Amino acid sequence: MKFSIFNFQFSNKNLGLVSVLVVVGFLVYAFNLNNPLFWDDTDWIVNNPFVHSFSLENIGNWFTKNTLAGIGLKSNYYRPFLFLTFALNYIISGTAPLGYHLVSNGLHVLNAILIFYILLSIFKNKFVAFWSALLWLVHPLQTEAVTYISGRGDPLTAFFMLLILYLWTNDVEHRYEKSVDNSPQRRSVSLWALSTFFLILALLSRETAIVFPFLFMVFYIAFVSRERFLKSLKQSFVKALPYFSIVFVYGILRLTVLNFDNTLNFYSKANLYTESFLVRMYTFLNVLLTYAKLLILPLGQHMERSVTIYTHFFNWPVTGSFLLLAAVLGLIRYYYKKQKYLLANGQINDFRLWFFAVGWFFVNLGPTSGITPINAQLYEHWLYLAMLGPIILAVYYLDISRKRYLKAANIAIIFILLISVSFFSVLSVKRNIIWGNPIKFFEDILKYEPDGARINNNLGNLYYDKGEKEKAEEYYWKAVSIEDNFPQPHFNLGSILQSRNDIRGAIVEFEKALEIDPNFPYAYQNLAVIYAGQGDLINAANALEKLKTITPYNSQIYYNLALIYLERKDNEFAYQNLQEGLKYGQFDPETESLMRDLLKRFEK
Repeated sequence: MKFSIFNFQFSNKNLGLVSVLVVVGFLVYAFNLNNPLFWDDTDWIVNNPFVHSFSLENIGNWFTKNTLAGIGLKSNYYRPFLFLTFALNYIISGTAPLGYHLVSNGLHVLNAILIFYILLSIFKNKFVAFWSALLWLVHPLQTEAVTYISGRGDPLTAFFMLLILYLWTNDVEHRYEKSVDNSPQRRSVSLWALSTFFLILALLSRETAIVFPFLFMVFYIAFVSRERFLKSLKQSFVKALPYFSIVFVYGILRLTVLNFDNTLNFYSKANLYTESFLVRMYTFLNVLLTYAKLLILPLGQHMERSVTIYTHFFNWPVTGSFLLLAAVLGLIRYYYKKQKYLLANGQINDFRLWFFAVGWFFVNLGPTSGITPINAQLYEHWLYLAMLGPIILAVYYLDISRKRYLKAANIAIIFILLISVSFFSVLSVKRNIIWGNPIKFFEDILKYEPDGARINNNLGNLYYDKGEKEKAEEYYWKAVSIEDNFPQPHFNLGSILQSRNDIRGAIVEFEKALEIDPNFPYAYQNLAVIYAGQGDLINAANALEKLKTITPYNSQIYYNLALIYLERKDNEFAYQNLQEGLKYGQFDPETESLMRDLLKRFEK
């Protein structure tokens, strides 16, 4: 018996294994359900008016502006569909964390189920499909993408890309009802229409979906094509052309009208890493060793990892990684030479499997490998989908071993898998618990990265919110001393000085923040308060006018400007700002009410 969801059919004879994936997945991630929103969640969700309603203006902002435009900051991230999911969560439950985690956890579990059905269709082997999906599901490296709400782009993008692969492996076009035109042409159009639609959603969820055409080629050559390698390569490229065309159009848009900052270079200043492709590749070879360690023994997990930048090939991490990679490629070539005449049979042989595992891993890491200079070298969540290749490879050979040797070996292999799943699950639970306490989370990172400027600043913010300003100040000064190239710690120090009535010191720190980033909105906001308190209404108005150009959706700015212009007897500008501010009153009903009350003065 089979059941169907949106033309995707699943056999209920596998319901038991799927149920295990669902139960284990939700049990492991049940430990994050009360974790608060923090770090980037504050800017992307809590303080971002763009995701606080489904107004036409907000929907337009999702598709035309960067992710931080709603709070007056600039970034080059463009994720409108991701923001749609945030808006749904916010409308239902505000900033209460439960709904956000249920969605992210649910996406992760759905991805594991898709992986199970895809692999089952390919290998016709429940052992490989189930254990691969289960290990992938509970691996603790996944927590960075699942438990961190701002990391939802990873499971969301993976969901749409896996859906496309499911379409291909299950030949969905043959499953439409007889009442529909069942001609090959009609089925093909349906497949391409649905799969390209999913790819567009993936691209609108996270930029890394640009690799999908290459992922598809790897997948098609390894598991779909029934031709020899070179013919399969040509065939896969032709099949992938619609996907390449979608990615090409997306790339043009991101390089032109949707290029909010500098798409191909996320560094504000040139450095050795950004200026040399070889340096980036040497560094990536070193990163590969760290990834390998984390995949096998994921201990010492933390965010904001410092990575040594290597400038020469003859350093043992670089050379060692290169030799290991060369050995793997040599093994693939050996299997190709040995088994190339078997490829026409379409069987899953060693060459196809190794080609898939290595190709899938490296294509997924392509956007973050340093091919283009992005602003980090290593994050655990970059392995979210990439790790599937090595996991399938390991489980496949375990399955071969258990079939080839004695019954005792079969028991031993099952035992090893159960221990691995249990070990990974315990580590995932521990990571979920750590993510639930922001102070402990950042303090844990500092054990490994004591010189992390952003971490020290973020930890200072948490202590400031607790009222422990002296402790907060220590972390802010440490952040400034480590890396004085971002404005937040200077602004935070200025806020502390302002609260102590050290106005001169506060102004100095706010101005330092603006030297680093002239469009940093919070500094203008506090400077406006200081100038207004000193009776300097001209500078107060200037600061707010600048702030209005940076954060045009903040109704409080218009209200405060109106008060200042009224004080300066400039009724025309006061009235104009109140009228403009009402356009954004939906984001702040309390300020909207104050503006309407103030407008009544003009009606008398």
